Amino acid sequence: MANIELITDKDILKGYFSDASNYPGHAEALIRPKSLQDVIEIVKEANSKKIPITTIGNRSSLTGSASPEGGWILDTSQMAKITEINHKEKFAVSEPGIMLSDFKKTVFDEGLFYAPDPTSEKECFFGGSIATNASGSRTFKYGSTRKYVRALEVVLSTGKVLNVRRPQIEKNTFGYLPFQNMVDIFVGSEGTLGVITKAEVGLIEKPENFFGGMVFFGSLNDALDFVVAVREELKKVTPLIMPRAVELFDHHGLSIIKNDSSFKIPESSKAAIFFEQEYDSNVSFENILDQWLSFMGKSRSLSDDTVIAGNIKQQEELRRLRHMVPSHLFEEGARFVNDGGGKVSTDWSVPVNKIHEIINYAHNLALEAKIEEPVIYGHIGNGHPHYNFIAKNSSEKKQILDVVHKTCKKVVSLGGTIAAEHGIGKIKKDFVKYQYPEPIIDAMKALKMSLDPSGIMAPGNIF
Repeated sequence: MANIELITDKDILKGYFSDASNYPGHAEALIRPKSLQDVIEIVKEANSKKIPITTIGNRSSLTGSASPEGGWILDTSQMAKITEINHKEKFAVSEPGIMLSDFKKTVFDEGLFYAPDPTSEKECFFGGSIATNASGSRTFKYGSTRKYVRALEVVLSTGKVLNVRRPQIEKNTFGYLPFQNMVDIFVGSEGTLGVITKAEVGLIEKPENFFGGMVFFGSLNDALDFVVAVREELKKVTPLIMPRAVELFDHHGLSIIKNDSSFKIPESSKAAIFFEQEYDSNVSFENILDQWLSFMGKSRSLSDDTVIAGNIKQQEELRRLRHMVPSHLFEEGARFVNDGGGKVSTDWSVPVNKIHEIINYAHNLALEAKIEEPVIYGHIGNGHPHYNFIAKNSSEKKQILDVVHKTCKKVVSLGGTIAAEHGIGKIKKDFVKYQYPEPIIDAMKALKMSLDPSGIMAPGNIF
């Protein structure tokens, strides 16, 4: 590692000890590789000395996955080149350290579209979004990051470079299913199996047109009924509507955006659904809008107050309001971190037909525990609302976590998942036992030890 700087300045290191979750970390050095060869040398050196490595992007993680537990921090920010954009086959190849929004804009300017859109796309790196299988509001139509990853270049803890590609064959019975497609083992692995140094992702034609809207409701239950109706509509051969995003604001979320919104939010509204819909140039905006208005007319929405965003400025305003909710809650929670409190968020998801049941269950738990109501918002179209509690001290945080644990057990019993987009990291390790039986957890640990026999990669994440 003769030409690779090992930064040990304590003042510099302190700035890298936690991610957006405020989970506390520590490390002895920071390294910024500039090439694949640099990464190989760094990993080999660390492996020979049994030094832990935590690979980081822009540290936007909400689970502590980018907070190091000793050893070296491997910062990918100097590996930020897009090496190929292939128009004919619709894919792009990039190093991990480019900001996701910059990657998407570059692709978009080339007339193509990279569909994953995590809320933090202006704060997260391309590689980090793959390591966590990030998703966002448009996941409703397009799916999460995993769907678009075609190939990966990964440096294992031994320094060996592994190139894996998603199979294109239609039939395969060779070996256990997870190993038939090694790409999916690394997507969402949170740095525990190796360092992603390059990724090839699939692109699509950019949508011709889209518009956004916000539908208001007199109760949260009415909004949830609307979401179930949307999913039922999409089962039809010729559905009236085909949204790419279906997002929830509860009454607390509406209160957060109310005073900073250029749109009027009705006083009687207790919930709202934000949606986006794409349409081709052969379909008029008026026609597709009429279809939405017809669909809304069948619901208990406050249809006269519906906001429609037809131009770019209005569309950006709706998305800004959607993103304002988590930003506000993050700032609010940060005020109480020093007192042992802070923001406690959930990331579970259930089948949409179970959404009423789980929300009622979680609501009753909070009442019994006599804790403040959470702010409920997010990807409701996927059965994936975010619950955000603000704990003012350690005692409140303990009560809230007890409610979250009970909720997560119920989520799993309903066929859901505890982590739908943010991953496990270090904060949610105690939830893994609810999701998987012990033999399966042991099998995952065995896979990690097979690829990382020294156990140096991202210690503390997932397990």
